Amino acid sequence: MPRINAFHIVLLLFLLLLSVLEIMAFQKDSHYIYDIPMCMFLLYVVYLLRRALFLLVSHYILFSLFLVLHCLGLFDAYLLYPLGIEYDYWVHAFFGLVSALIIFRWMNLYLANLRYYVVVMFTLFFVLGLSALHELYEYFGALLLGEGEGVLFIGAGDLDQWDTQKDMLNNVIGALIGLLIRYFNNLYARC
Repeated sequence: MPRINAFHIVLLLFLLLLSVLEIMAFQKDSHYIYDIPMCMFLLYVVYLLRRALFLLVSHYILFSLFLVLHCLGLFDAYLLYPLGIEYDYWVHAFFGLVSALIIFRWMNLYLANLRYYVVVMFTLFFVLGLSALHELYEYFGALLLGEGEGVLFIGAGDLDQWDTQKDMLNNVIGALIGLLIRYFNNLYARC
């Protein structure tokens, strides 16, 4: 009998939550019917890569929360301005934070001989690269499918001519916050 661990529980809970959101997307006839399966796929891929990424359960939970935050666009969350800041900015910054935590840990453990500042720079480069891939994916989806909501469509939060640059900037801001958290966590651990 397979042993159940924390990663399995997180995977199952978030797959269940995303499944409920998918049912709701069908009921609302929302374009998120395309995004949610993609998020489920990403959730499973990161789960499969957990050992290769030296993933912590806390990082996997944060990644899963990021996917759910994106899928809350199903309820028009991208039209909101929490604390006066566009919801899209929050989601991109959260992605940057989570990605930086995962990438920094992986690089720090896998490439242990690199200097700290090199790991920080490469972490930022990787986050920017992932951000650029996402923006290209969004762009091609918009070319093929037009206006709507969800990552494959131009919709709320994407109507600004500087949207791509703002999204990438928010990813970097989130990554810098993640790296600062990591830095202060290391300082605290040494005390």
